[in-house]
Amino acid sequence: MAIWSIADVREDLSDRQQHRSTWRIAAPMLLSNMTVPLVGLVDSAVMGHLPEPYHLAAVGLGAALFTFIVWTMGFLRMITTGLVAQAYGAGNHYDIRQWLYLSSILALSVALFTLLLNPWIIDLILWWVEGSNEVEQSVLLYWNTRIWGLPFTLLNAVMIGWFIGMQNARVPFVMLLIINLCNAGLDFLFVQGFGMAVDGVAIASVISEILGFIYAAICLRSLLKKYPIKEKLQLALLKLKRLLRLNGDLLLRTLSLELVFFTIHSRGAELGNEVMAVNAVLLNFLLVISNGLDGFANAVEAQVGRALGRDSWREFRASINVGGFWSIITSLLFCLIFLLFVDTFIGWITDIESVRNQAEPYHIYIILIPLVAIWGFWLDGVFVGASAITTMRNSMILAVVIGFIPLYFLTKDYGNHGLWWAFFAFLGMRALTSFWLLYKGILEGRYISLERIKAHQI
Repeated sequence: MAIWSIADVREDLSDRQQHRSTWRIAAPMLLSNMTVPLVGLVDSAVMGHLPEPYHLAAVGLGAALFTFIVWTMGFLRMITTGLVAQAYGAGNHYDIRQWLYLSSILALSVALFTLLLNPWIIDLILWWVEGSNEVEQSVLLYWNTRIWGLPFTLLNAVMIGWFIGMQNARVPFVMLLIINLCNAGLDFLFVQGFGMAVDGVAIASVISEILGFIYAAICLRSLLKKYPIKEKLQLALLKLKRLLRLNGDLLLRTLSLELVFFTIHSRGAELGNEVMAVNAVLLNFLLVISNGLDGFANAVEAQVGRALGRDSWREFRASINVGGFWSIITSLLFCLIFLLFVDTFIGWITDIESVRNQAEPYHIYIILIPLVAIWGFWLDGVFVGASAITTMRNSMILAVVIGFIPLYFLTKDYGNHGLWWAFFAFLGMRALTSFWLLYKGILEGRYISLERIKAHQI
């Protein structure tokens, strides 16, 4: 059975309302998402202009380690978006509130558990990544400072997911703008003004997360008044069980992804501080790209969830096609920007000549990454909106096992270049498996019933 034809794609791409709906969510999310990695770039720039390269390496690694925890708990944002979008599409005010309530409880529980385990977590991390003594001590200082902002970081993830699910991208836009602009400003204040190092960067991040949470809480109270309920909210063990099951699948998916990034960092550490610093810079560029592409993935999440709440095949298909169209356009734009300015961008981050020289042979990877990465981000948006987290998990695991791991060992003799070749194999396999699993899921009627699809196609 054909899912949809070229004529269907043309029909969807000619739907101006669908384009407007996509951009209404994607534009603010694209702009706000872009500020997230820009903070990492500011962190790196502040450290990169200190005399020793280990400062830059330590912040890159420390931020990656904290991001590992946050990304591991990424289900708090993604799953909240999908479930709330479906409740919004169905007009279910009770579920709109209850998913926020349950996700927030889970976020605080995870934060508390992580804080209790912190002494063992940092020991495990430093055992895994073998850098110089200076790097390890600086990473330890960064981590033990920033970890105290984790409760606010995870609650902010829930808030962002909830607002996107409610088709409201304005609040997350302002929220992330507050967090990231404050973070950048405080970086310069603490490091350049007060003479601090990695500890100043970490303190800036904690304060900024708190300010973002305060703004989101104020907006949340106002918006909830528009969706009143008569019943008193209950714990709803069955829904909590579903939330935990989805979270478990997404946790495995995220751990598989983080295995790739940890391997890049740890292998870079083995190759020396300068190579490790180069990889930190390149991965910051990757975060810029991924967060930019995520703007349209966020729009797809919200629209696919709403379409499923309404049980509309036409809206489901159009959300995928229009979101995919603009995702591809954005990826090509990123390729062009990095082709023209990648050397300039690296110069902004660091004036350490040895690091800049080491980075030059890797420019081509950053230029091409958007074209290879876009497919996985776009289709993840479909899976999140449909709460098809098991499918996301399977796609990611297949990409790691079939794509990254074999290439990593086959190209190990090529040093850091081999590491990046393995990463490209991972991205390519992620795209292929995502397409295959989405097609298979549609044919099996997991998203919209086959009867409804066939009725629409007649």
